[in-house]
Amino acid sequence: MNSSMKKTLLLLFLIFLSLQAFAQNIPAPPEINSKSAIMIDAETGQILYEKNPDEQIPPASMTKLMTIYTTLELVREGNANIDDIVPISDSADFRNAPPHSSLMFLEKGQKVTLKELLQGMALPSGNDAGIAVAEYLAGSVNNFIKLMNNNAKKLGMTHTSFDDSSGYSALNTTTARDFANFCKIYVEKNKDYLELLHCPKSFTYPQKHNLPPSGESVHGPITQGNHNMLIGRLEGVDGLKTGFIEESGYNIAVTAQKDGRRIILILMGGTGKNAMDGSVRRAIDATYLLGYGFYGWTEYTPELPKDEKIRIYGGNKKNLDVLFSNGEKTFIRTELIPELKIRAYTDKIKLPVIIGSSVGKWQLEDGNGNIYQSGTITARENIKEGNIFKRIFDKPKRNE
Repeated sequence: MNSSMKKTLLLLFLIFLSLQAFAQNIPAPPEINSKSAIMIDAETGQILYEKNPDEQIPPASMTKLMTIYTTLELVREGNANIDDIVPISDSADFRNAPPHSSLMFLEKGQKVTLKELLQGMALPSGNDAGIAVAEYLAGSVNNFIKLMNNNAKKLGMTHTSFDDSSGYSALNTTTARDFANFCKIYVEKNKDYLELLHCPKSFTYPQKHNLPPSGESVHGPITQGNHNMLIGRLEGVDGLKTGFIEESGYNIAVTAQKDGRRIILILMGGTGKNAMDGSVRRAIDATYLLGYGFYGWTEYTPELPKDEKIRIYGGNKKNLDVLFSNGEKTFIRTELIPELKIRAYTDKIKLPVIIGSSVGKWQLEDGNGNIYQSGTITARENIKEGNIFKRIFDKPKRNE
């Protein structure tokens, strides 16, 4: 079976998986091949799935997302322009790259914009592009790594450290949890760049305007596919980045949106007999988990009681008007929605009652008493002690 037929069969298989996963409710998370994983809602950060999310694993070429993020921060700050022409040094020339590197196929003397280099990192995962960007923006790769690590620290990535700008080094390290939180911010700040950098299915380099005066290049134009095989094959996926080195296994950072809702998924430490097998297993994990995320969880905002009253004893009024604090939007396992109820728990009321004071709490619970959300119940009015006859008459009930 030739390579083209294998890719066709793989595509059909992934389409089948996506239809199976996205066309039905998924009551429980699937078993996955990846060693470590986490899936979060991009708006709220709520965790929808996790498996060993704090295990430290080299991010491999997912590192390039921090390289891109750092670059775009410098562009926003006015320290660079996306259309800058970036000189290509000997160290960024593809012929000096380590063996088995993913490459954009840069050559010394070519004219390349910063935007093209970002595409070269995001799509064919060019390690040479990572070097060229680092040298241009910080003077050296080592200086740029300091910027990357400073950004990681600012973003609260406490278990993350970068050793290079491309992800080739096994000394780069992160966790799925750290990286998911980073990707949430990456997507929020760089929505305008998702289509440019992460959605194209292929990337061709060099083109005529990139060539030196001689008009020659070693290989001529090379078209490479986006390493993220879910792009264009799984509805809603619009990023982000794959990664693989022997020390990490098969990694991927994925984001997808459906019906105005966005999910971020990080998979790390996937296994595979070879590159094709590892990529397929990684894609299967992502497909099923995204299906579970979109259909196994439902957006839910509790409807709290209004115009509620609670009985008061010994006061100048029989009932106290109370206010339930607002519920917040959350995500609940779809199968649990019918079981959910709001339960109120009121305190033993001491008189006098002052408006705005806490008189209890409410909880969103399922049939087993599991709590999904809670809030306060407060007084909406003042209540004084009743007259002596009221206090004497209600005293036995107040002491119950």
